[in-house]
Amino acid sequence: MTHTPRRILIVDDDTTIVELLEQYFEDAGYRVEFALHGGDALTLIQHEPPDLVLLDIAMPGMDGVQVLRRILALEAAPPVIIVTGHEDGALAAETRALGAVDYITKPFDLPRLRRAVNTALAPGSEGAGDSAAT
Repeated sequence: MTHTPRRILIVDDDTTIVELLEQYFEDAGYRVEFALHGGDALTLIQHEPPDLVLLDIAMPGMDGVQVLRRILALEAAPPVIIVTGHEDGALAAETRALGAVDYITKPFDLPRLRRAVNTALAPGSEGAGDSAAT
């Protein structure tokens, strides 16, 4: 049986952040894709849903909260972790109430972010999805 790496979609308009997270999670054994805009992310998710989305809030055009709502409205929505430079308790509470599994601020504590990703992808976790055959 071959092991297929879990897929993470990074949605952030800051290419420096995208490159940092892409390298970090690829080194950890994940397959990483990215989108620089919310609309691009939604197209990718609808065509080939990732196992997890790391979603920025402040992006041009459609902001992260709008993207989060659209992702979670999908039938097989992947878990979403908000990754943002805005430390805002009310926004964190709002995104969690909408269905985000975590809210992590920049600059990242990468080990904490990796734990959040691992938790969201763990079998039986609320954000892990139930698409695996049993």
